[in-house]
Formats: sequence, structure tokens, C-alpha cells
Amino acid sequence: MKKSIILLSILFAFQTISKAQFEFAGKIVSYNKTDQGINFRLSNSLFNIYVVADNIVRFRYTNHKSFSTEPSYAVIYKQHRVPFNFEDKSNYFQVTTSELTIKISKVPCRVSIYDKYMNLINEDEKSFGVAFDKDEVRCFKTLFNNEKFYGLGEKTGDLSRRGNQYTMWNSDIPGYSWTQDPLYQSIPFFIGIRNNRSYGIFFDNTYKSYFNMGASNNRFYWFGADKGEMNYYFIYGPEIKKVISSYTDLTGKMELPPKWALGYQQSKWSYYPESTVRSLANTFRNKQIPCDVIYLDIDYMNGYRVFTWNKERFPEPEKMLSDLKMQGFKVVTIIDPGVKADTDNYSIAKEGLKQNLFVKYPDGEFYQGEVWPSWAYFPDFTKKATRDWWGRHDAELIKQGVSGLWNDMNEPSVWGQAFPDIVQFDDQGFGANHKKIHNVYGLEMARATFDGIKNNVPNTRPFILTRAGYAGIQRYAAVWTGDNVANDVHLKMACTITQSLGLSGIPFVGSDVGGFIGVPSGNLYTRWMELGAFTPFFRGHSEINIKDKEPWAFGAEVEGWVKKAIELRYRLLPYLYSEFYKASITGLPIMRPMFLDFQDDGQCYTTNAEFQFMLGNEILVAPVLNENDVYKKLYLPEGKWLELQTNQIYNGKQWVVVEAPIDRIPFFIKEGGIVPMQEVQNYVGEKKIKELKLNILPSGKSSSYELYEDDGKTLNYQNGDFTLTKFEVTHDKGLDISITKEKDNYNTGRKDYLINIFDADQFSKISSGSSLLLPVSSLNNLENSGSGYFYDAGKKILTIKVDDTGNLKIMCR
Repeated sequence: MKKSIILLSILFAFQTISKAQFEFAGKIVSYNKTDQGINFRLSNSLFNIYVVADNIVRFRYTNHKSFSTEPSYAVIYKQHRVPFNFEDKSNYFQVTTSELTIKISKVPCRVSIYDKYMNLINEDEKSFGVAFDKDEVRCFKTLFNNEKFYGLGEKTGDLSRRGNQYTMWNSDIPGYSWTQDPLYQSIPFFIGIRNNRSYGIFFDNTYKSYFNMGASNNRFYWFGADKGEMNYYFIYGPEIKKVISSYTDLTGKMELPPKWALGYQQSKWSYYPESTVRSLANTFRNKQIPCDVIYLDIDYMNGYRVFTWNKERFPEPEKMLSDLKMQGFKVVTIIDPGVKADTDNYSIAKEGLKQNLFVKYPDGEFYQGEVWPSWAYFPDFTKKATRDWWGRHDAELIKQGVSGLWNDMNEPSVWGQAFPDIVQFDDQGFGANHKKIHNVYGLEMARATFDGIKNNVPNTRPFILTRAGYAGIQRYAAVWTGDNVANDVHLKMACTITQSLGLSGIPFVGSDVGGFIGVPSGNLYTRWMELGAFTPFFRGHSEINIKDKEPWAFGAEVEGWVKKAIELRYRLLPYLYSEFYKASITGLPIMRPMFLDFQDDGQCYTTNAEFQFMLGNEILVAPVLNENDVYKKLYLPEGKWLELQTNQIYNGKQWVVVEAPIDRIPFFIKEGGIVPMQEVQNYVGEKKIKELKLNILPSGKSSSYELYEDDGKTLNYQNGDFTLTKFEVTHDKGLDISITKEKDNYNTGRKDYLINIFDADQFSKISSGSSLLLPVSSLNNLENSGSGYFYDAGKKILTIKVDDTGNLKIMCR
């Protein structure tokens, strides 16, 4: 009995101590309504609500005497007045917009969020809500039985985040595993889905943060950080696409990259000396394997000093760059943040010290960390003067003939990975230590690079690739998934992590094709190249001192398979570039999970469906993710689906198994889909594309597609210098195809269209405008003629060729 009493006493004491560690937000004491929202004073904290948009509400808590005035690194959205109603309902307050109703209970303060039909979307856990443990902040939310979670950026494992906990702390982890966390990017934004309605939560806190999505409990999920405010944005859909688009309204959208950045890119640690680079370029051209970009890794520099060239290895860099450009190659050079601490012979180090641009210890001594150049200073990118200085040096490389910049080691990474927490940063004039700045260091470095090019190299689109980043990184850079491994597991992650990054607002993503670490088999390399042909960022890369991984390195047979995959990429460029344009407008991913387009189809949320994806709205891609497989099991949503490479049509709403020999990746055009393609080029812009090929799988309803075209290089498109062509297919008395130039401010140089209509009936009369089109005897004859049509009765494919005369209408009767 005594033992029981003692145990109960210990347990009670432990519970009392544990409870004392967390102080909850408290009850509402007073409030003040403003034009933007409501300011509440609680018994233990301050709490503000801001109505950002009809579907976006910001919730902000602090246990300090006032809120911070420091600006966000992620949010660039300018707050404006949004109409809302505020009512006192006795036991709770109510805020109402045209899309949402928010109930705020008074004792204790808890938030519940409803849609306009009063369906409960999200609510604070009733006992806990928002809590503080000294500097630490947490928000506890009710976990519903059928709730799913996605997003959180660069995370391994399945796309579904439910039942796991994740950390946001940019980390250099070479050869990471399927369960590794955290990695290089910190994107504290997730999407919740329940009853086919979705919402998003963006926790804008740059300190080390945590997201427990129901790990080890079935009562709540929570998110929080070691320090800083509980500052989050609630974004309502109910469409997932609307959530992502609204999130990127807050954090910014990708600018349209140069078109060459969509081509194949070849990298290695490292290509040197100059003769090796020239030989690589010549081999691509001699073998007629398309390639646009060659990367120079750290060995192009003089002793790893950034913004320098090793003149023994590259004696005339400007001439080399110019010669390569004549061959259609763009060169991207790596730039690490560590500035070699050489104050005798290195002007960059001397400038940074003189101008006070490097980070320091609290006693004023400049911090030095050890990386590639040995001991190095680190620029303070949270300081505008530093960003301007760094950006000018970035721009000098572009002026020399470099086409893009590759930001690496910017977590920031130092040997041992322990960048001291006490190191001080300017923090936009507010001052902060490394704990706050760590996760945004890569973001601010990319910002310096992006702004430096735009401000110092007129009318040029920057191309920047970054390893590390925070929410909003899509404004400045493309992202790749870091130092992966040449095995089947990483091939699968090349499919899933890229989808997760896309859900998190970053459309321009990809992996190191073939695996950075280790040597793949010929089959694995081929399968990875086939996947890479459909990922937004398509780069082959490998580590030092291992077997080569260029397309021809695995023998003639593999070379043929890989060449075929790369050529497919180049044939799809009109479609891909249009999808990049749409992503720059909407913020939506280009490579996207099935459930983004088929939100109400439960099969699209299954684990197996994660290993296929939509590329834009029109194409379903089902990559083979095991080097020995020659079949692929995949899910086709409702409707008909055309496997373009076999011309076979499948009915949807079912799982199917399709043949997938080593030289083919299964991909499908959806019913109603219109996919523009072109002839293969050795590089983007090699020659004007005279003919555009349209592949159409008509539906019983009307469907349309908008093709975007511009010069692919300059910023002139921002002034309206582009062409937007709408293709529309309708069924009425027969089949009609309308081509309308909705905007026509760029001369494409196109002469004609070659239109393939699949699953087509045979028509007795086909006309273009007032002109009757004549049938020809074969497809070859049609391709060599000025206009006409050919019908393949066996395959049920109707091919029509017409001149591009601007607006026109093709009628099939």
C-alpha cells in the first residue's frame, strides 16, 4: 500500500512538473478590431488574426510583450484590406469571410475553422491549442480519423506524411536513406485533406522546427519550433491546386527560366582540364545526342577560391565559353559560399573583410569554417550590402560567358556540419544568431545570385540551381535532391521527393540522374534517364574517381536506349515549356502526384500510385523504378488513355499492367488531351522549328490546350513579347479543331501543323477554313506534301497537315 501511495505521489509530481513546463495561450482578456483582423490579449500571450484573403487567414501568437517587427524571409505578399465580419457570440468570437468562418472560443482561447457551408475543416486540440515552453512554441491540432497529410518539401519515404515526425533543419547528408530526415531543404508547409476537401498550413518560422503528423498518438498532430513566434497561415481550397496556388501567392512563384534549362544537362565532379570539356562537347555533337548544358564542379577554380579560374586547367576561359556557345552548349559553374581565408593573394577575401560582409562571432571576430578551400569566411547574405557585392561577382561570371550558377554547400555546410550557433548575422538589420538564419542561408544566397544577375546583366533570365533553401526558394532557383546513390531505392526517391517538392511550391525540380554516389548498372542508368526525361530538371551527375556516367559510358546498346529517352525529352519541349509558363503563373507543380488532378479518386492516394505522376494536365507518366522490371503496374483514372508509344488505348478507372521493355517508359495522354511536340534538336534553339506536331485523343466533350512560345532567352516576354495559341477540339456534327492566336507578339517561324488524331472515325470530308483538304496515299507522302490528310484505318489514326496561317478551323465531317 505504501509503495502504491509513493508511486502515485511520484506520478502526480511528474505530471505537475510536465504540465508546468508548458504554458498554454490562455483565455481571451480583451480585443481590438483593425482593418486587417483582430488583436487579442490573452491571459498568457498575445494573439492576432489577420485576414489575408478570402481563403487565407494568418494566426500569430507570442508569449513576449509585443510581436516582432522583423520581416519574413518567405512571404512577399503585400497585405491589403479584405472584407470580413467580426461578431461577439457570447462564448466565442466569429470571423467570417466569403470562404471561411473562424470561431475563437474565449475560455480557453481555441480556434476552429469552417468552410462557408459550416463544415469543420480544422481545429485546435481542445485541451492544448497553442503552448509555450520558454522559447519553444507549439500548436496542437485535432487529428481526424480520415485525415491525410502531404508536402513539407524535401522529405524521404512515402508521399503521405501521416504517422511520422519531421524536422526542418537544412542538412548535408550524402547518400541519405529512405527514412533520412532532415535533408537539404526546409519547407514548413503541408497540405491536409479530409473528406476530399483540402487546406494548407504554412508555419513561417525559420528556427529549427518540427512537424508531428500524428506520430505515436491518435489524438492530435502538432507543429512548433525551438524559438520564435507561433506564426502560421491557414489556406483553404477546397481544391488542392487552389491551396498550392494560394501558398505561392504568399511566397512567390517561379520566374520563367531560359528555355535551354529544360534541355538535358551533363555534370560530373569534375570535368577538367579544358581539353576534357571540349572533348565531352564534341562527343555529344558527334553522336548527335541532344545536350544543352555542361557543368564545371569545384576543380575549375584556383584552389577552390570562388569567382576564380584555374588558369593551368582553363587558360582562356572566355574563349572556351565562347567556342562552346557556338556549339550550342551553355556552361554552369559551381559557387560555394565559403571564401578562402587568404588575405594576401585573394581579392574576394580582402573585399569582404574590408567591407564587413562576413559573419562574425559575438566578440566581433570573423568566423572561419573549414570547407573545400580549407579555412574560409562566410558571407552574411542576410545583409543587403553583402548580397549586392556577391551578386556583382556572380554577374561578372555571366558577362565572361558562363550561362548559369550552381549554389552548393549552402545549408551552410562545413566539415563536421556544426556551424556554430553563436555566429552572428545582420538579419536585415535586426541582428540574429545562426539558430534563426541557418534555414534561410541558402535562400538568401540564391536571392543574392538571382538579383545580381538581373540587376547587372541586362535582359537576361537567370538560371540558378541550389541545394539548400527555405519556403520561397522557387522565386530564385531550381532545386535538385542532393547527393543521392546509384540504386533502386534512390531511383524511387527520384520519383517521390520531386513530387513532394512540387506540392511544396517548387516546380523546377529533379535528381542527379544515375545517382551521384556509386555506379549504376546499364539497366538502372537507363531507367533513371527515362524518368529524368520527364522530370522538370534533367541532369546527369556523378562523384569523383568512379566510372564515367555519360550516355555512351555503358556501351552501345545502353547508349541507344538513353539517346532515345533524351530525344523524347526534346520532342516534348513545346509541351514542357508551356507547362513551365503555366507554373510561373499558377505556382502549380509541373511533375505532380496523381491526386492533384484526380482529387476525388481514392486510388490516386494509394502508395503504389505514388510511383507514377502527371506531367502537367495532359500526360500520365508511369516510370519503371526497378532495373530488372519489364512490366509496369499502374493506375489509370476515369476516361480513356492513349499510350503514345504503342498507340494503344486503355479504359480508365482501373489498375493495368503494361509492357515496359528496357527502351520504353510508359506514358499516356488523357482523354481530351492535346500534346504539342516537335522534331529533335541537338540543343534548344539549334534551328527554327518549322512544324508543330499535335497529338490529340478526343473526348465526347470539348477540350483545349494553350501553347506558350517566346524567344526563350530574354525578359522581353514580361513586356508581352510572346505568342499564346489555343487549340480547341469539339464534337458536334463531326470533329472540329480550332486554332486561335490569343496573343501573337512573337514570330515563331512556324510553317505548318501536323495533327495526329487518335481513336478517330473515318470522315468523308475534311476542310481547313474554306479550303477542302485532299487525302494522300501514305503518311510519308503527307509529310512531304504542303497540306492534306491520311487516315490509317487499322490504327484508327487520322493525320492532318495544314499551313500555319494564324487563326484557322479544321472541320471533319
